[in-house]
Amino acid sequence: MAQDYCANRAAIASVASALEMRAAPRLPSLLILAVALASCRGACGRSDKAAGPLDGRLALLPIDTRSVVAFDFDQVRAAPFAAKLSALAASNPDDEKRLAAFRERTGLDPVRQIDGIVVGFPEEARLHGELGVVVRAERFDESRLVAYVRDTLQKDGDDLVAKPHGRRTLWAARKDPSLAGFFLDGRTLVIGGGGWAARMADLADGAPASGSAETNLELVQLCERAAAGHAIWAAAIVPVELRRQLQQDPRFESAASVTRMALGIGLGTGLEATFTADLADPSEAKVLVAKVSETVQGAKRDPRVLMLGLGPELDGITSRVEGTTFALKVSLGEAQVNDLLTRVSGFLNLMRQGRAPGFGH
Repeated sequence: MAQDYCANRAAIASVASALEMRAAPRLPSLLILAVALASCRGACGRSDKAAGPLDGRLALLPIDTRSVVAFDFDQVRAAPFAAKLSALAASNPDDEKRLAAFRERTGLDPVRQIDGIVVGFPEEARLHGELGVVVRAERFDESRLVAYVRDTLQKDGDDLVAKPHGRRTLWAARKDPSLAGFFLDGRTLVIGGGGWAARMADLADGAPASGSAETNLELVQLCERAAAGHAIWAAAIVPVELRRQLQQDPRFESAASVTRMALGIGLGTGLEATFTADLADPSEAKVLVAKVSETVQGAKRDPRVLMLGLGPELDGITSRVEGTTFALKVSLGEAQVNDLLTRVSGFLNLMRQGRAPGFGH
């Protein structure tokens, strides 16, 4: 049982790891650009609602996009337990001080004024760092944000430089020009890595729609499945080469048959998350259902799970097979979510103090 559980976790981790980009060292630059470059030059009013599938959220992502992750923060903030979630995010005093300093310097409150983020990746982002990010926010103060990012970069011996591209100006750190951003309108920032910034700028300026991820019917349908009524969602077409590599390892045989994945998290009075995986064979989907049942039963006997009081929450986990699709659903009521957030908050405090029982330092 324990071996199967570990193998399942390792298989999922292998798929996720292969889909993510090798960009950890570049995240600070990405975050700085995300809050600093979305400045208002000209059209400072709210833009008209985008047309097309998913309200145009895929329109600026290049055609070779294969994975998409999206956050609708308006829906997150509207959830009944949003206050507790916000308090949990700001429970680290050091983080709260840095956030307060950022708000004071820039006039931007990321927690309350960022409306949504969409991120897209190609099959193999690790090779050249390709990614696309679209950030929509309530408002921005250009002069204060630009001053902030320049100060931050210059402290490290870097600077923010501008490069004209068509009707747009691409902004990037001098030391890492492969990651650049431009403003689409008064409340939308577009960031691209590995050459995607220029391609996204071309799409914004009217390049043929055939170059947009919005014309990939398979991806659009998968994203629509994941996005329906969900505040947080993700969709991925699993690369053929990755599946071929997993097939060569007996531990990841089940993961090797997954062709598409979708995740949607809805926030109402409670929380409901749905994960689906399309497999090549119906029998593989049935195997996953059996493994989930076995894993849940094993987790209920895990001392660490019992110590955290999470046993009852596991009753909200169900799975089923629909043809060749494996579906996993997690449902938590409002009381369960509030209780879970309280427990997580307490656990994080213990972790910071190095006193979390059963988990070491």
